[in-house]
Amino acid sequence: MNSSSSPTPAAPVPGDTAADTAAKPPEETGSWRTVLRERRFARVWASQLTSSLGDQVFPFAIATNLLIDDHSVTGFGTVLAARALGMALCVLIGGVVADRFPRARIMACVDVLRTLVVGAAAIAAIGAPTWVLALLVLLVGAGEAFFDPAYESLLPRLLPKHQLEAANSLTTATERTLGVLGPTVAGAVVAVLGARSALLFDAATFAVSAVLLLGVREEKVARVPDTSGSLLTEVGVGFREARARPWVWAVLLMSVFHMVTTVPVWFVLLPDRLLKSRADTIGYGAVMAAFSAGALAGGILVRRGRRSGSGTLALLALLPFGLAVALLGVTTSVPLLAIAAVPAGAGLAVFQVLWMSALQRHIPDEFLGRIMSLDWLSSTAAAPLGYALVGLALAGVPVWVITLTGAGLFVVSTLAPLLIAGVREFGGETVPAPALEPEAG
Repeated sequence: MNSSSSPTPAAPVPGDTAADTAAKPPEETGSWRTVLRERRFARVWASQLTSSLGDQVFPFAIATNLLIDDHSVTGFGTVLAARALGMALCVLIGGVVADRFPRARIMACVDVLRTLVVGAAAIAAIGAPTWVLALLVLLVGAGEAFFDPAYESLLPRLLPKHQLEAANSLTTATERTLGVLGPTVAGAVVAVLGARSALLFDAATFAVSAVLLLGVREEKVARVPDTSGSLLTEVGVGFREARARPWVWAVLLMSVFHMVTTVPVWFVLLPDRLLKSRADTIGYGAVMAAFSAGALAGGILVRRGRRSGSGTLALLALLPFGLAVALLGVTTSVPLLAIAAVPAGAGLAVFQVLWMSALQRHIPDEFLGRIMSLDWLSSTAAAPLGYALVGLALAGVPVWVITLTGAGLFVVSTLAPLLIAGVREFGGETVPAPALEPEAG
């Protein structure tokens, strides 16, 4: 693709001017009911809800099948790693595809693929070698890498920009609700239907999701002719467009740093502290439920969003997570940790809604899929390194040192981006960058 670094305006959505936005009463700019009245969005949201339920059932069903067939724990870890590998290998390609083809159609095709693959996994689960299941699960992970950037970049084609916070809030609330209820539902499905039938149920959820997407029509967006020359160059354009917006690049780097230094501290040490020292499975579940409940509340509260200072609000909302990490180093009191987990989860949801809405509002449609894929990559690709570092540190470093260091680094790295132009408002001028030359031949 041959394009400048300057944003190319996407096709306007009716009723999306500044005057129209200002004229909308609050209940119309921040209401779930309002966005669900848009039938196309309602179908896409229902599709996302259904496929997310399938995502909850999938690991339970795979784990149960592997245990029934006497596979080793190492084999189960290999299968789960295959899913993460498929996502990591394909997410940048998924962003390119989302910028080149109709996004609802991409999601439908992915769900058809996942229906076939999970159905095959149900057939092959009993008696199949571990590598067969790993290959099938890798394909499921690859499908997620195409589905997620397409979904996140599709919303601006379905809704006016002033309703993006409400749509993202509803999406976040859906995900967090499934985070609370999903494991219970998944366990019940496996217990009632059996391991293999649970995989067939999972395949059915993806089939329903695909059907819901079939009637979705997107706004057509004018495009610059593609002269980039290669897939790799197209991926490079995504990096270039992110770097051309300092506020985007700063937050992406912040996410990577968080995933290496602090987020794994919470998710590794919380079960380690509660389950090893106190064997408190109920307490561990209570703290995680409080975290998810806080995230649900945060997603609901921010549904109307804000324009002025949205970046400042989003980053400040992250700080309670650092406090929760610090607290983990000095106490194993379930009530105290649960209380700290509520604002921590809420802050993460507030950040997610405001950040996602800002990207959808300010990034030109022709680059949005690639920017979304970079956002996904920044928040997941560094996680394995972070988990490994925490594991190494636990071998010889006191827990309170790990948690206080992680919390301190989290606070500093969260506040530092506020010094970068455009971060406080989650938007700013584009810095011209040299255009990538198309490859010869």
